[in-house]
Amino acid sequence: MIYKRAFEFAKSMLSQDRFEHSVSTAEYGYELARRYGVDPDRAYLAGLLHDVAREMPPGSLYLQARKQGIILRREERDCPLLLHGKVAAVIVEKEFGIKDKGVLNAIASHVTGRRHWTKLEQIVYLADKVEPTRTYPGAGIVRELLGQGEFERALLEGLRNAITYAAQSKGWIVDTETVVVFNEIAKTQT
Repeated sequence: MIYKRAFEFAKSMLSQDRFEHSVSTAEYGYELARRYGVDPDRAYLAGLLHDVAREMPPGSLYLQARKQGIILRREERDCPLLLHGKVAAVIVEKEFGIKDKGVLNAIASHVTGRRHWTKLEQIVYLADKVEPTRTYPGAGIVRELLGQGEFERALLEGLRNAITYAAQSKGWIVDTETVVVFNEIAKTQT
């Protein structure tokens, strides 16, 4: 029953394209969670709801974050779109009633990652970045690594793609939290 309500809630908050991305993220997250030993139902729920604040205007994201007591980092003040995961987690908790901290953290951290994040959070992060409708050049490599059971390498490559994309895009900045997470994982790969 919760998935039907979550489906309808996400559909009401998003454009058709963004909603289809969210459904694809949920389905791919479910598959990854099963493969990598995480509760697939929680991954599906987080994937379905991860972007409910994605289409809010930057000013609204900023105001909503401040109103909800989210402590803004410099990057989030400069680029409010970085807040959409944290704001989505608050919306999902308050408006939809989800109390599962793991699901809420996965929603909140899907934009930048976070230090010492859980496998559920990492799965939702990757599902968002490389679900099957994502066709940017690096997505296929990450999916291939995941298919080969190379989760850590896939995560590192997904973070690298996010950093590169932000660095090359107008209006985006490289978030220091993503860089810290990348370095944290890169240290384990040597």
